[in-house]
Amino acid sequence: MNDIRPDFLLTSLPRRYGLLALVWCVVAGVSLLWNLQAGKQDAVKMAAATVRANIQKDFGLRKWVNSHGGVYVSPTGHTPPNPYLNVPERDVVTTTGKALTLMNHAYVLREIQTDFPDDYGVMSRISSLHPLNPLNAADEWESRALASFERGGREYLEILQINGQPHLRMMKPLRVEQECTGCHTRQKTGDVRGGISSSIAMGRFISHRQEHRDNLLLSHGVIWLIGLAALGISYRRDSRVSAERERARQKLEQQLDELLRFQKLTVGRELRMKELVDENAELRRQIDAAPPGNAKS
Repeated sequence: MNDIRPDFLLTSLPRRYGLLALVWCVVAGVSLLWNLQAGKQDAVKMAAATVRANIQKDFGLRKWVNSHGGVYVSPTGHTPPNPYLNVPERDVVTTTGKALTLMNHAYVLREIQTDFPDDYGVMSRISSLHPLNPLNAADEWESRALASFERGGREYLEILQINGQPHLRMMKPLRVEQECTGCHTRQKTGDVRGGISSSIAMGRFISHRQEHRDNLLLSHGVIWLIGLAALGISYRRDSRVSAERERARQKLEQQLDELLRFQKLTVGRELRMKELVDENAELRRQIDAAPPGNAKS
């Protein structure tokens, strides 16, 4: 009978567990890298969500101002009458003699964005490629964003270095509304008039990402060690079982060898006895066949 066993049975136990340990290390490493990359993307997503919410706040304020046809405020040195707002009744006087000037949405947004920046470092700005107010002229980055809106883009986002620190900067298009056509006579409703950009420092998001990374390293390290420990325990158990099986196999082979030797001895004795019986029978046959005279002499 041929002694043929499957390949996996021929594989040594240390080699098999070495392969399992290698696979476990690869799985743990891939999981760690995937989660680290996901954490990096989450930091960008959180920053983008914060900036996007700030821009939406400015859009909401713009709609409110436009819905009222602008807002009247008392003119000051800081808020003089808007020289770029060419509409009737830009400057009025109340019945009590109080002077008021009309602020359109662009004037309101620019003043709020300049005077009240967000406490969390979110900075906003309104800009255009063809501004009425030179203060709203687009810079190089804003010009690229506005050009993308002319090609149909809805949002422009990029991570930039500002004052040596990484910032996420985003812009969304400002489209001409019906209330805007009084000043912007050359454009029709729905045209891209400009955009609202907002930026935020990535520092606190990077700190959060680093904290998340440290937690990932710790958790994956613990899980990796637990997995290796479990493989080690399983290896010791299987090694003990294999050793017991090997001892049992050797003992069985020894007993089989002894049984074979005994069988050989038994068969040899039986053959010798059969030979003696046959020889005895042959002698008897010869005696019986001998002539009587030979027997007397």
